[in-house]
Amino acid sequence: MANDMRTTKCLFSVVLLLCVTSGTRSANTTGGSVYGFRVDTAGDELVEHGRVIIISERDVLLRLFGRGFTAGTKVAFTFHNATAGSICDDMKSSETFPVVPESLTDHTVHVMINLPFFKPGSEGVTKPYFMCVKQTNKNTTNTRATTGRSFWIHQGGDPWLRIYVKKKEQQTYLPMWLQICIICVLLFFSGLFSGLNLGLMSLDKTELQIVENCGSEQERKFAKIISPVRNQGNFLLCTILLGNVLVNNTLAILTDNTVGSGPIAIVTATLGIVVFGEILPQAICSRHGLEVGARTIWFVKFFMFITFPLSFPISKLLNLMLGEEMGNTYNRERLRELLKVTKDNLDLVKDEVKIITGALELSKKTVKNIMTELKDVYMLDYDVILDFNTISEIMKTGYTRIPIFENDRTNICALLNIKDLAFIDPDDKTPLKTVCKFYNHPVNFVFEDAHLDVMLEEFKKGRFHLSFVQRVNSEGTGDPFYETIGVVTLEDIIEEIIQAEIIDETDTISMICLL
Repeated sequence: MANDMRTTKCLFSVVLLLCVTSGTRSANTTGGSVYGFRVDTAGDELVEHGRVIIISERDVLLRLFGRGFTAGTKVAFTFHNATAGSICDDMKSSETFPVVPESLTDHTVHVMINLPFFKPGSEGVTKPYFMCVKQTNKNTTNTRATTGRSFWIHQGGDPWLRIYVKKKEQQTYLPMWLQICIICVLLFFSGLFSGLNLGLMSLDKTELQIVENCGSEQERKFAKIISPVRNQGNFLLCTILLGNVLVNNTLAILTDNTVGSGPIAIVTATLGIVVFGEILPQAICSRHGLEVGARTIWFVKFFMFITFPLSFPISKLLNLMLGEEMGNTYNRERLRELLKVTKDNLDLVKDEVKIITGALELSKKTVKNIMTELKDVYMLDYDVILDFNTISEIMKTGYTRIPIFENDRTNICALLNIKDLAFIDPDDKTPLKTVCKFYNHPVNFVFEDAHLDVMLEEFKKGRFHLSFVQRVNSEGTGDPFYETIGVVTLEDIIEEIIQAEIIDETDTISMICLL
């Protein structure tokens, strides 16, 4: 009833305006004139303080009241106020809107308009739009006789011919408070997925097993929780990535719907995802990935169940194409470099690092690198007599094993252990060959290219702790022959492992005797 009364009053006002202003308009224009208008689209009109307000960027159907309308009449709007009948070709602030030919009558016509929100004024609406009308068919009368072309004619600045535009309110999918809460939750999930992607996937299988075996009590607990899920590497990766993409896309849509489209939405979504969804969680999980992964494993398992129909087939396809994920392995060189790079942060003393490094390098070195050359070896002739002077000289050297040669130093024929002299009386002047034949210690030879790890295994068997180093001498015109070039002992290998010189009691005695 109220709407009908308002429409009746509006029509009555338009009729009065038509009667009052017809004489004036006929004097100012020679074509179609607008005396008033009405919004015919339900719900698109808002009247405040006598102003007609429509919503921006929305199609609104206007009914124009006036005279001289034709099927070729067009309507445009401008922010410039002018007297009725003025030419406003250069004043238009909107696009052109043609009338609806089917609605044309003697004094009314419909036109569908869509006005943007430009030049905001007071109370959240734009400055007033003024109407311009133009006839496009050649039989119209609002043309200049001198040119024969039509012009845009300003319809005046009367208050009842002004239109105000209000900015379109953003329509959200959900209540604003609920949508903001969901955005915050999605930001949390986005950060959690990003953090888990870095935290869990950076935990190598081998490293996780090491932590599980020798970490602290809490670390072992966390590692045991994570291991079953982490062992399904591609399945876990697909689950995390699918969840992250799903959350980020939903977050972008809701952010756009909340703050509107355009640069503001782009900046808001980008900052939110980058700062709270990427940088902050990855910074945390890169340092505490084991704990974060263990405490959120229930969430990961739940999402693995939810995304199973999609993530599991993809993971199986990746396993077929790329193979299952293998843990990192370290060879000797990598282990050695790992110790060198991290030695400042390791809970190891300097000597421990040296021992580990020396043991790792053992297989790369040969006996030639550590042997004592034959010219520096203390030796005895096979024909020597064990008198007081000889035995005293032997004791002064401090050696427990003494090589015995015959005729030439390279011709090693026996080995004397210092314990063999325990029951020898210097006054008896016992020949050395007699003692050597009695004890008959085995003499062991190795080639110069034998590796130290192999020699260590031989020495560990306990049959001998000293070996003579040989090489094949093919110099000269004769046949090649084996040539003894040095001596290697168990002590030499141990010194190479610990990378330090072992000085025992006999070495000290020898040094004192030399002084």
